[in-house]
Amino acid sequence: MNNVFERNLFYGNIAKSRTPFSAVYLAAGLSSRFGYRIKCLQEVGRLGETLLELSIRQLAKYGLSDIIIVVSRSTYPKVHLVAGDVFQGVPITYCFQETPSHRKKPLGTVHALLCAKDVIDKAFIVLNGDTLYGEHAICNMVQHIQSNEIPCMPGYRLEDVLPREGKVNRAIVNTERNWLVNIVEHYDISMEDIRSGLYTGNELTSMNIFAFRPDIFSFMENKLRVWLERNSHEPSKEYILSTMLNDLYSETGKRTRVFETGNIPLELTNPEDFGYVKNNLDLVGF
Repeated sequence: MNNVFERNLFYGNIAKSRTPFSAVYLAAGLSSRFGYRIKCLQEVGRLGETLLELSIRQLAKYGLSDIIIVVSRSTYPKVHLVAGDVFQGVPITYCFQETPSHRKKPLGTVHALLCAKDVIDKAFIVLNGDTLYGEHAICNMVQHIQSNEIPCMPGYRLEDVLPREGKVNRAIVNTERNWLVNIVEHYDISMEDIRSGLYTGNELTSMNIFAFRPDIFSFMENKLRVWLERNSHEPSKEYILSTMLNDLYSETGKRTRVFETGNIPLELTNPEDFGYVKNNLDLVGF
């Protein structure tokens, strides 16, 4: 589709019948693996929709009240051109994540989320704009945050989140009776590691989608402040949401609910993933 108007005209405004919540998309980064393009703007839909548009469309039916997109100065113009200020009847607010001049990378997903805290006043889901998480995962998260105060996240089977070719880093989720124990980053995993027995493939993984309420921000701010004091001259190290959840449990005892989802998510990591995502939208409900 050529512009926002045509897409909105085709889909119409999706009816909202549940308790409102916010969606916070993290879209401040440019992917080196993807040729420094903005992955969430890749047109994978059958009608030329971008990943971001498909993701919003999937959330909207569950009572989405507003969208917040965290961008950088470099990603904002192109993201705004596609999403606009109102998308399918849902208002959009843009927040900027600034990277200190001495750093090679942004400060991480905790900092990105905190850049939006002043415009978040209700339960929210924070997620990547370059991933389609699936109907089952989204539905469970929305149901949870509308009736519970505690954070939650879906867990995806490792075998379902590895690319057909190549290697990726994955955050392995360790649980006890569906409660998070910790999230540990594993590096350069491939399908061959499952075939060789290094992993079973049934390990749960995090795909960087979490649900919170605004009261989480005070803990995040304190942890980021301490982290910055210890890493003030670090050029590329990041403080990320999964590490924050580990800290939340170890320091306060507050736990995160983890539910295993049957969805196979679709994610753009490498350029060769484009065809697979475009041809398998049915896996996530499209």
